[in-house]
Amino acid sequence: MKKHFQRWYEKDPYLNAFMNLLADLPIEVQCEIAIDIIMKSSNMIDRDYTKIIKDVANFDPKNFKRWYDKNPNIHLAIESLRDLTEKQRDIIVQEFSDKILNSHYIKIEGLD
Repeated sequence: MKKHFQRWYEKDPYLNAFMNLLADLPIEVQCEIAIDIIMKSSNMIDRDYTKIIKDVANFDPKNFKRWYDKNPNIHLAIESLRDLTEKQRDIIVQEFSDKILNSHYIKIEGLD
């Protein structure tokens, strides 16, 4: 029997739902939201943008196996969420949930 290890975000049901909804979006929409998450979370923890640019430049997707590791922007957005406090993550989830849900609505309606 294969043992399932929980990812850090699967421990919080709201964050897990947020991640699942994000994962189901087209890559272009994921990227757009990811960049916004990076900017917002960086401002929350006063992270240096130069470091973010270096992280993107040094990104090598073959070193990772998660769904969000295929794109450096999405990878950095998710990793930046991990650096936040629970309260800060809640703010990000609340702020971006509407955008993600609206993108799903457009996808379902066939308007994308």
